[in-house]
Amino acid sequence: MEPGTGAGLNTAVERYYDITLDLYEDLWGEHVHHGFWDPGEVPGVTGADRHAATDRLVRELVDFARVPAGSRVLDVGCGIGGPALHLAGAMGCTVEGVTLSARQAARANEKAQAAGVAGRARFHQLDALSTGFPDASFDVVWALESLMHLPDRPAFFAEAMRLLRPGGTLAVATWSVREGELDDAEQDLVRQILQHQVMPDFSSLEEHERQAAAAGFADVASVDWSSAVANSWDPSFAQIRRFEQGRTVMRQLARERGVDVLGFFHAGPLMKKGFDTGVVTYGAVRATRPEPGDAAAAALIRPVADLLRGIVGEDGAWLDSVVPGTRIDGDLLVESHELAAWSLALRDRYGDGVDLAAYVSGLEIDEIVELTVADVAGYVAAHRSDDAGGSRDSGPAPADGR
Repeated sequence: MEPGTGAGLNTAVERYYDITLDLYEDLWGEHVHHGFWDPGEVPGVTGADRHAATDRLVRELVDFARVPAGSRVLDVGCGIGGPALHLAGAMGCTVEGVTLSARQAARANEKAQAAGVAGRARFHQLDALSTGFPDASFDVVWALESLMHLPDRPAFFAEAMRLLRPGGTLAVATWSVREGELDDAEQDLVRQILQHQVMPDFSSLEEHERQAAAAGFADVASVDWSSAVANSWDPSFAQIRRFEQGRTVMRQLARERGVDVLGFFHAGPLMKKGFDTGVVTYGAVRATRPEPGDAAAAALIRPVADLLRGIVGEDGAWLDSVVPGTRIDGDLLVESHELAAWSLALRDRYGDGVDLAAYVSGLEIDEIVELTVADVAGYVAAHRSDDAGGSRDSGPAPADGR
């Protein structure tokens, strides 16, 4: 079965999870997603077993995205409700889960009832891009391993922006692909994975960041968890091998449910090869819907970055690669003399109240490392002179940055 697009793809995804629901739950437990281990850990030997590891991945995404306790959460691609039950239970959140699979939604509601959180966790068969929820309905949009099934990811980020209240959090964990060109063998591996897992294509982590920024999100950041989750496809974790060794069982399932069910069994070796070769990656993306008062800062991000571009001698392609969450030190490696020149250029353009060098000197080391282009734009917006800048904001920076 080749992946399609639009309604056809949605139908294929719905069918895939309807016919494999019990297989995933039997083998992987309530979390139909990867596990998370520290470097060097062996699942169930020197590290967590598959159930504890999948629990941990949920906690890792909560921590990375800084999901607040008590939030109102939209769980996009909720599966059978494992992550949502953690959010509704331990964290006291109110969760609305959406999935294309009616069987998954029904099973998730059963599990919420059994866990005593049905009043805070409800699950629906809905298209994530057309849920019908009003604007600014949620504090958090949570998407744990669901973006891979969406053919229009820019539309997802735009819809997440619509559904989040100002200041709300986007939390994504996703399968992804290595940035850059793939050779023929690598492309064929990716094609097979997409076919068997009912996915239209993969995006790189970097592309996810760019799409979030293009949708208007601020404080966009990602983390690569490829090495932490790769153990998920070890046969001792995935446990699919016991089915592979029983070909009679596989043939019986194919007769009962259709040949599409066999994609479940092909996933293990293909994904393991993907992680082993570095073609398949995995990571998380976090972002924030700007507050209304952040509009001025958002408008300054490009001109502020353009001033830096002139100082470091980069071209327009470099400027286009800079997003709000790009870190000044950790990503751009701005040297102290370049920072000083940038500070002077900013003061010249936006008034004497803007003293970036003095501001940075008052930060702790870890705050300097995490300082982003959006942070600098916000500082400029808050300290610029009312009569400074004018139409120059949208103009290119002179070659010397001044």
